[in-house]
Amino acid sequence: MNKQPHALEEIRDQIKTHGLMILDNINRVSIYEKAYASPFFVLWLNHRGCLKNLFDKQQKEFHQHDFVMVPPGHVMEIQESSDDYLVSLLIISPSFLQNLKHLYPFYFEHVEYRYNSVFHLSDEQYDGMQGHFMMLQAISQLSHPERDELLVKQMEIGTHLMEIYLHENGITAPELTPAQQLVNRFKNTFVNHFHESREVQYYANLLCLSPKYFGSIIKKQTGISANEWISGYVIVQAKSLLRHSKDLNIQQISQQLGFSDPAAFTRFFKTNAGMSPKEYRAQQ
Repeated sequence: MNKQPHALEEIRDQIKTHGLMILDNINRVSIYEKAYASPFFVLWLNHRGCLKNLFDKQQKEFHQHDFVMVPPGHVMEIQESSDDYLVSLLIISPSFLQNLKHLYPFYFEHVEYRYNSVFHLSDEQYDGMQGHFMMLQAISQLSHPERDELLVKQMEIGTHLMEIYLHENGITAPELTPAQQLVNRFKNTFVNHFHESREVQYYANLLCLSPKYFGSIIKKQTGISANEWISGYVIVQAKSLLRHSKDLNIQQISQQLGFSDPAAFTRFFKTNAGMSPKEYRAQQ
């Protein structure tokens, strides 16, 4: 198994500094066989080939000319890719995303569940989106006081372009059931608060629901219990820190994840991963 750090981890500081970056024409995603929860909003423009993965534990496939939206905090696990797979990634930092949400709340505030995460572009639409990516890349490389303003304007163009393509393809924002809305509220709440608590009752209280009712809805909608969903997400975050943040010791990682002490983190990790954090790090 390849032990190189994830491509987004390699440029994490650059993304935070620049706000928006393009990784152009890459196929290295095929080597990442472990689950990864990106802190960034990532848009995938698939050029060719096929990628099979689990997205929040649901099976997804990306094909030629598919456009994919992966909001921050959602978990992807690459399973298989064709030899000719090629993709470009548009990566948006949390601060830049907040700026976009402020300017275009209808589109960006709830983009994670307004549409399916994957949809197909026609040849003409693909050419248009590829042109949008190329323009963003050119602007992002500028050293100019108005760089960020130009990026926002180009993202506005891309946003309207995407709405046109969705309309042309007959794709409309789905009407979510109350249960689906609840699951989305839970996921978004958890991503923002998992450092504070990993208790089901904590999130049931935040959502003004009884733990029993809350748990039954999560189980029915996701196929796993709320405890399993919570533990799985925290383990993905822990493994990512153990693999990619070699400068952090176990105590610092446990603090970042909100554990009371390293011993509590070690018990949690061993229960859910079958080995201690030190043992896991030694294998990477």
